[in-house]
Amino acid sequence: MVELDQIMNTNPALIEMYQEALLQRESTGNYLAKHNSSVIEDYATGKPIKVQALGGYGILDINFPKWAKQAGLTDFSMEDGDWKDPKVQDAVARYKIQEYFNKYNSWDLVSIAWFAGPGKSNEFVKNGTINFQEEDANGVDIQSYVDSMNKLISEEVMDMEIPVEQYTPPQNIEAPMQSTNFTGQGNMNQLYAAQILDAMTKANAGGVRPSLMGDAARQASNVKTAIDTAKTKGESTINVSMASEKNPNSARELGMNR
Repeated sequence: MVELDQIMNTNPALIEMYQEALLQRESTGNYLAKHNSSVIEDYATGKPIKVQALGGYGILDINFPKWAKQAGLTDFSMEDGDWKDPKVQDAVARYKIQEYFNKYNSWDLVSIAWFAGPGKSNEFVKNGTINFQEEDANGVDIQSYVDSMNKLISEEVMDMEIPVEQYTPPQNIEAPMQSTNFTGQGNMNQLYAAQILDAMTKANAGGVRPSLMGDAARQASNVKTAIDTAKTKGESTINVSMASEKNPNSARELGMNR
């Protein structure tokens, strides 16, 4: 599953899936959530301060005003309860997620930065490791948080829909699987979908791209059938998980998270 892990961990097209996974992980989609207060060390002074994570993405109250202004929300006011607005939260979270990914180029490091602060991600970049067993005030360690995020992201991937016109069925059963072709700049989400499908195919075959025989042929047939059905119904997308045949070695059963 190494290639699939690599694609998922470094592909920028994953941001929408990552943000949805983060929303579910932090609050199960509750934008009005008020998390338990905790005491952390102030980065600037080194003194303990009381903080509270708020909203769907669990953004600390001390970070909300600064992050909102960084995201371009110059009229943001904690006193007026602006943090409760789902659109505000989405905008602030999206800005910070993108900032972290631009800096680290790794969704795992984005998760570490979100959960334990960017200092931990910086430490990992510098030293190649951190103490993954370090826990927050609720007893959740860094490794468990990263694993839970990856599990949610993998579920988002399995529910992903891709445009039917972008799928090119293999023409030669003895040749390697063909990648989807895109013209011009293309659509990053469509390209990402093609990469995921290609990596899943290789993962199901133990890490090598198979010839289209046996289970691989049936999987390709399932995708083609799903596409034909979608076209008949006038639909423009298919669902990855619905087009894949359940088998003991599929990405869903094995799990895509590290």
